[in-house]
Amino acid sequence: MTSFGIMQSSFMHEHHYIERIAREGSSLGFSIYRFLPDQTPLDDIRGLTYDHSLQSWKKARFPVPDFIYDRCFYRATKKESQSFFVKWLKNQTKATFLGYGLPGKWMIYNYLKTDSVLRRHLPKTFKLQHHTTSRLLSDWFENHNTLILKPIIGSQGNGLIHIKKTSQKISLQINHKGNVIHHTYDTTSSFLQFVNRLLYQRDYIAQEMLTLLDENQRPFDRRVVLKKISNSMWCELGRAMRVGKKHSFVSNLHSGGTIEHDEKVALPSELLLAADEKITHLAPHVATLLEKKYSPLFELGLDFGIDQSGKVWLLEANSKPGHRIIPRQVNYPALLFEYCSSLLNEKEGV
Repeated sequence: MTSFGIMQSSFMHEHHYIERIAREGSSLGFSIYRFLPDQTPLDDIRGLTYDHSLQSWKKARFPVPDFIYDRCFYRATKKESQSFFVKWLKNQTKATFLGYGLPGKWMIYNYLKTDSVLRRHLPKTFKLQHHTTSRLLSDWFENHNTLILKPIIGSQGNGLIHIKKTSQKISLQINHKGNVIHHTYDTTSSFLQFVNRLLYQRDYIAQEMLTLLDENQRPFDRRVVLKKISNSMWCELGRAMRVGKKHSFVSNLHSGGTIEHDEKVALPSELLLAADEKITHLAPHVATLLEKKYSPLFELGLDFGIDQSGKVWLLEANSKPGHRIIPRQVNYPALLFEYCSSLLNEKEGV
């Protein structure tokens, strides 16, 4: 029997999605397991096994699964301690990872900007480093009054910082687990001290703050979810508007954003139609480029911005997207096991 393991940061994460995977996979004859990455490499793995007859999980030790689906959302503070076990799984066992995941935002940006098509769709971005941060930020605010800081390793909008500078003060909005924390600095030096303290905790990039608001002044982005259907082909499974609260600067669902039908977003219909045509062209191009550099990949969430002139911007690429925008009629868990079967057939030369 083919085994399928789901690696998670916590067994509390994505409960509904994991249950759907377990029911679907076990009904197709797969043995389904779950495990955490913070363990020591051994012949057996500690975790949970799914009992199809009882539709429940129980503690177990089991061999390294044939296929591993990595749904870990690593925190920068934990990633190093967990990476030894994950590297062992990738390099010292026969397990097939559906996807290895993507590196941090800075590496992705530097790679994608080498592409002549994508270069003009990427916001201006630079990495913050202790020895250059003061000069870079001072130079930036000579000609701009806004900026956004993003953790290089991070997801779900956590740690995003919106900066607005006026002649009197520098105002910050910090997104922390869905809550927005406000800070104000009266001097540039006190603000720079804050940023340098921040960089001791985690690495950040700085990015130009684009005007990505609908006519009701709500932030939004266009999320596209793609999935690999063979070793070289990508298929779009869903596309939707994620809309944040008025006067907020984030649209992530974990930060208070919602999924809204296109017609409920206050945008000119012809602007959205033209932008969608561009996104339809760009999305598979991005997926193919990332797959070429960071293979294997299995699924991608691409976040596109549409500014008030209609220009499309690629804001982020995520190798572990949520699935709420995928239409209900799409049996996404079944696609996981179809892909596993296709990989098995390729190995066996079928």
